[in-house]
Amino acid sequence: MRTRPSGELLLVALLAGLGAYTLATTPSIMVPPMAENAGPRLFPYLIGGLLVGVAVLLGVQVLRGKAAPPEEGEDVDPDGRTDWRAVVLLIVLFAAHAVLIEPIGWPLAAALLFSGVAVVLGARKWWLIAVSALVLAVGLWAVFVFGLGAYLPGGPLQGLVHGLA
Repeated sequence: MRTRPSGELLLVALLAGLGAYTLATTPSIMVPPMAENAGPRLFPYLIGGLLVGVAVLLGVQVLRGKAAPPEEGEDVDPDGRTDWRAVVLLIVLFAAHAVLIEPIGWPLAAALLFSGVAVVLGARKWWLIAVSALVLAVGLWAVFVFGLGAYLPGGPLQGLVHGLA
């Protein structure tokens, strides 16, 4: 007698629930008057729709009996110890990012987060990390502020927003 793959069905339910919640709560996002085509609701609608779509496709596959095979093994050493120092440092970096967004602006706070995570996870070329993190953070900030019309505090770059507006 074959049993239903309850883990896969649980994943389907979680994906569908999260997608439905995202789609149901997205209309409550305030849209600034200056937002034109792609406002702050675009990505939540896309993500919610994708989550529901993946849940439906996965549910159909699971109910047809095409569940994933059981995991044979992992790429991790089961006897390895958890690097609690790295875990704590990552938590501190995320907390610092949340605290620093207002005082120094999103781009600098994100650059510190990105570079800090890279260093904690083992990257060694600090100059390359710093430049890459700053370029990525400023690029993401520009996409959200100029492309989507979303407000993210710019810190020192806030003058650039007022100068271009």
